[in-house]
Amino acid sequence: MSTPPKTFITPEQYLEHERKAEYKSEYYHGEVFAMSGVSRKHDLIAAQLHLLVGQHLRGKKCRWHTADMRVLVAPSGLYTYPDLSATCEEPQYADAHVDTLINPTLIVEITSPS
Repeated sequence: MSTPPKTFITPEQYLEHERKAEYKSEYYHGEVFAMSGVSRKHDLIAAQLHLLVGQHLRGKKCRWHTADMRVLVAPSGLYTYPDLSATCEEPQYADAHVDTLINPTLIVEITSPS
């Protein structure tokens, strides 16, 4: 049995669909990957991380974002929603929608054994 060919979509097609979608997806090299939910433990770690980073950045020009801010990792072309991202420069965005950060200083992803 043969595997059906994968449908390649452009970053522009991904963003158009993602902006209307009810669920978040990541994009990498023409493929879209649905994001799964998080565990209770993951959520507790993320909440604590945001508190700690927020305290550390208090009074500085840096801004941090939750997993709701999409980030374009320019060298690889990955569009993702990291658990935490921060920028210490004037934020830059992929386009006029101002919903895809392109100059993060820090990207944090909480991993699990799975």
